[in-house]
Amino acid sequence: MRIFFLITLSSILITPLIGLSQELEYLEVTNNEKMRLNINITPLSNGKELVFTDIHTYSKHIFSPVGYTQKWLHKDEKDIHDFEAVRKGNFIHIDGVFKGERIQKTVEIDEKRWINKLDHGLSSWAIGNEDELVFWTLKLSSDLDPIEFRAEKVGQEAIELSGEEYQTVKVKLTLDGMLLSKLWSAYCWYERETGLFLKFEGTNGGPGTPLTIIKLDHKLSPQVTPADKKTDEG
Repeated sequence: MRIFFLITLSSILITPLIGLSQELEYLEVTNNEKMRLNINITPLSNGKELVFTDIHTYSKHIFSPVGYTQKWLHKDEKDIHDFEAVRKGNFIHIDGVFKGERIQKTVEIDEKRWINKLDHGLSSWAIGNEDELVFWTLKLSSDLDPIEFRAEKVGQEAIELSGEEYQTVKVKLTLDGMLLSKLWSAYCWYERETGLFLKFEGTNGGPGTPLTIIKLDHKLSPQVTPADKKTDEG
């Protein structure tokens, strides 16, 4: 399962640079295999739109003003996906094609946030006041069933990417629950001032899966600086 990029909040609203899109390029390395990952983030009047692409995948996420996933559109030529998932209350409605088969179902969650973009979906939370967050994600590896993840801030540190030093917030990701948390974990780093996602280190599957490292490689458009902060209890 592609936990990092395919899987997306906050009590702190971070308003992006108004009217401008941000383009970012990341490099994913697993063993000796490398892949370019592209992100485009566009502010909307009532939230933001994030589009992820690689050689096989197009994935669009619509976020609410306080960071919840509202809608997820996912297309994958390799795995034969072409579906849309939309949250309404405590239900997520899914319609389209999944693994080459027609899918039309509704899954029930609770009031916790839904994020099918673990990296950029946690950007606002990473620089907010909450130290831990439990949220829902739909799993591509198991028929889009909902599963709970936990994010925990574990410190601050300086890292260097492409010759540039960043002051970061380090976040640990696990499956939620005492036993499940032992099965998988990963780390993400976010720029301390802006919440920009910088780095991922972990596996994209269960025990025995090779380590994957993803790092910001290029900023293809100017860095977005938060223009405003607003407290919101969601």
